[in-house]
Amino acid sequence: MKKIYIIITILAATIISLTGCKKVVEDQQPQNSISASSLTDPASIRSALLGSYNGLLSANYMGLRYFIFADLYADNITEVGTFPSFAEIYNRQISAGNVEVQNMWTTIYSAINRVNTVIAAANANNATTFTDKNQVIAEAKVLRAYHYFNLLRYWGGNEKGYNQGPDASGKSWGVPIRTAPTLTPNDAAPIARSSEDSVWLQILADLDPAQVIANLPSSHPANTSYNWRIDQKVANALLSRVYLYRGNWAGAEASATTVINTAGQSLLPTYASLYGNVGPKQETIWTLPFDPTNQNSVAFFYFTTGRGGRNEISASTGLNNAHEIGDVRKRVNYTTAADVALAPAAKTLKYTRVATGDDYIPQIRLAEVYLIRAEARARQGNTIGASADLNVVRNRAGLTNTAAITQADILMAILNERRVELAHEGHRFFDLRRYQRLDLIGIDITNLTTSGYKCRWPIPQQELLNSGSILSPNPGY
Repeated sequence: MKKIYIIITILAATIISLTGCKKVVEDQQPQNSISASSLTDPASIRSALLGSYNGLLSANYMGLRYFIFADLYADNITEVGTFPSFAEIYNRQISAGNVEVQNMWTTIYSAINRVNTVIAAANANNATTFTDKNQVIAEAKVLRAYHYFNLLRYWGGNEKGYNQGPDASGKSWGVPIRTAPTLTPNDAAPIARSSEDSVWLQILADLDPAQVIANLPSSHPANTSYNWRIDQKVANALLSRVYLYRGNWAGAEASATTVINTAGQSLLPTYASLYGNVGPKQETIWTLPFDPTNQNSVAFFYFTTGRGGRNEISASTGLNNAHEIGDVRKRVNYTTAADVALAPAAKTLKYTRVATGDDYIPQIRLAEVYLIRAEARARQGNTIGASADLNVVRNRAGLTNTAAITQADILMAILNERRVELAHEGHRFFDLRRYQRLDLIGIDITNLTTSGYKCRWPIPQQELLNSGSILSPNPGY
């Protein structure tokens, strides 16, 4: 029988002897791979859990493509290079055979299989020494929730956004749900897409406050220099984002408040200091630990060839113009000739370490949580509370308090604030979908035949072919 292997990062398994004592090194980089069948003891299961984070580091996932494409498909990033697959995304003419779409889909499902393997192995292990079993399972489940949430954002929902019920054809578009590990060829047999609501329920089950989040540490001991391991802050921040997409405004506000009120969380005084190869713990709730051994490709794809890059993407003039006068974020989000010592023009100062590829990629920041709570409050009619949260982010950017007063104006101000605050971080397309404002990028959601179908991305052609008629395509592709 062919063995299916999962690659694991041995981050906490290297033991060093120092003056007769043993010290566990928490931040070792990828060194090994083991068979899923060998996860029979707590130590190997813990190592496999740490290795599950490695799935996020792929250039086909959070190492570049997933979050960059959300801004490229919208209006924050432009395509200036030669990759036809990138050009399809930029022009919103994605073919079902687009290799980028295929690779992202495959990479995310591979990451899901890793955590499924960890969860199954942990559930089956009853060793008395496995004292952190519930924590291991909870950490893996939060990772799984994140993966399914990311799948749903591109490939699920309908023309009106997320959690809007069936579309005009009466169908609800989710993605295939796999919660068991793929250990044999039969386990990998094609399965049908679940409804969007079923995927949301799976995500919420994996982020359950009592059954999952409560089993996580309030602050993970491995997060000594930056926040890369999932703890209660991370899980609650992700839950607030999920509730926002679901339209559970009260839940989004409550979860966001839990994060904001956590001791040690605060916005950095200077926006520009958020980026580079440092992970500012007080604002970056969850980041990814790239280093010269495990590099990301972000700066490489931005930088010009003369600066060691590929020059495939640039910041858009639309993003540049979206900043108000006096906004200190403008220089970070859209570089000029004055920044030549740091980056080429029309790029970003968020990712500049092209030679080492060790820019940290924030998955969620405190500023976003403030904007989540602002939106949740505004949608519940609490315009005063919404403005207060919005102003926390604006004031850090050197701007005065918002002039918006009505609920509609405050919501639009929040959408604009999210554009500039979270630029180059992969939120713009999804925000426009949630707000039902895809018209701002030329997608008419009232006409599914001409352009409305572009609210979703195509299910990869190879997946459709391999499944026969089991996996259904998104309409329009």
